[in-house]
Amino acid sequence: MQRGIDVIMLIIFKNVIYIFLIFAVNLAVCSYLINKVSARSELRRGFIASRAGGLGYPFLEISKYLAKSSRLGIWEIFLLFFSFFIWTVIPFSQTLILIKVDSDLLAAVLFYIILVFFFMVNASSSSYGFVWNNFLKKVLMMFSIFIPMLFSIASLVLINRTLNLREIVGFQYQYWNIIYQPLGFILMLTSAFVQFKLTGLVRKSTILLSENSEKEGAGFGRLITRVSNYSTLFFLLVIIVILYLAGWQNLYFINGNIMFVLKFYILFFLILLLDKATPRLDDYNYLISINWKFIVPISAVNFILTIVFFILRNIYNLI
Repeated sequence: MQRGIDVIMLIIFKNVIYIFLIFAVNLAVCSYLINKVSARSELRRGFIASRAGGLGYPFLEISKYLAKSSRLGIWEIFLLFFSFFIWTVIPFSQTLILIKVDSDLLAAVLFYIILVFFFMVNASSSSYGFVWNNFLKKVLMMFSIFIPMLFSIASLVLINRTLNLREIVGFQYQYWNIIYQPLGFILMLTSAFVQFKLTGLVRKSTILLSENSEKEGAGFGRLITRVSNYSTLFFLLVIIVILYLAGWQNLYFINGNIMFVLKFYILFFLILLLDKATPRLDDYNYLISINWKFIVPISAVNFILTIVFFILRNIYNLI
C-alpha cells in the first residue's frame, strides 16, 4: 500500500516538474519573441545590453525586477498561486496532467475567470489603499468579453458532447473542430488577442492597469503580475489548440507533441503580429461598443446555428 502511494507521489512530482519546465521555457521564448519583434517593427536594434542575439534578455529582465523592491501584497500571492494552479487541470498530452476530472474544461474556464479577477483586483491595489475608481467598470468589461468565449465553448461542447478535454482531442482524430466551428475559432482567437492587448505585454494599456500599479510594484510584485499576464495568454492559446486544432494528435508522420508546440507558437506569433498592426486599446467605450455590436452578436448567432445543426442531426437525422 505504502509503495503504491510512493509511486503515485513520484509520478505527480515528475509531472509537476515537467509542467513547470514547459511553462518556464515558453515564458522565456515568448518574452524573447515579443521584445525581438517589437524592436524590429519599430526599426530599432534592441537587446543592446545582452549577448548571443538577445537570448539572455528574458533572464536580464527577471534580474532587473528581483534587484528592486521585494514587497508583496496578499493579492499578488493569490495571483502567483493561481498563475500556476490553473495548469493543474490542463492536459498537455494523454498522460501529462496533474488532476484528472471528467469536466476539466469547466474547471479550466472557472480557474481562468478567477485568475483574471485576481489580476484586476491586484491592478487596482496600491500601498495607499484600494483604487475603486472604474474598478467595477473594468470587472463588467472583462466579463462582457467572456461572453463570446463562453458561447464559443458551449457551441463546441454541443458538437463533441463532452466537457472532457482529452475526449475532445480524441474526437478530432479525423477532422479538426475548426472545420465544424470556424466562427468559434475566430472568436476564441479574438478573445486571446484582446487579452494580449489589455494585459500590456508589449504596450501598456490604461484600461485595466491603474496609474498607481504602474508607478509602484516595480520589483518582485511587478514580476508576478507580468508572469500572470503570460499565464493567462498561454492558457487561452493552449485551450484553443486543444479545442479547435486537435491538441496532441499526430499529423501524418509528425509527432503530436511537436504539432502541439508548432500550433501554439503559430497562434502566438499571429497574435503578436496583429498587435503590432493595430493601435493600443485605451478607450473603454470603444472596446465595449465593438464587443456588444459585433463580437457578442456573432457568437450568439454561431451558438444558435450550432443548436439548429445539433437538433437536425441528432434528433431528426436530416444531416
